[in-house]
Amino acid sequence: MFVDPLSLIDETIDHLEMLAEMFADETDARLRQPPGMSIAMRTCRDAQIAITTLLPKLRAARATQEPRHSPDQLPFCLNCD
Repeated sequence: MFVDPLSLIDETIDHLEMLAEMFADETDARLRQPPGMSIAMRTCRDAQIAITTLLPKLRAARATQEPRHSPDQLPFCLNCD
């Protein structure tokens, strides 16, 4: 399986942004009443907070990355020896 690190970071950011939006939709109405939140809602809220903390770090990592290969070279393989 060939993976380009820049593509992996970009895809991860996209997926985490979508997940954070889904968690926000699930917990938004109940955030005003934390004592009434179920365990599942608290878990969603905690996950959303963790994702919100992680996204800026991933964006910063993405900004510092340079392509490790020229356009005519293949990306590295995660499962190859």
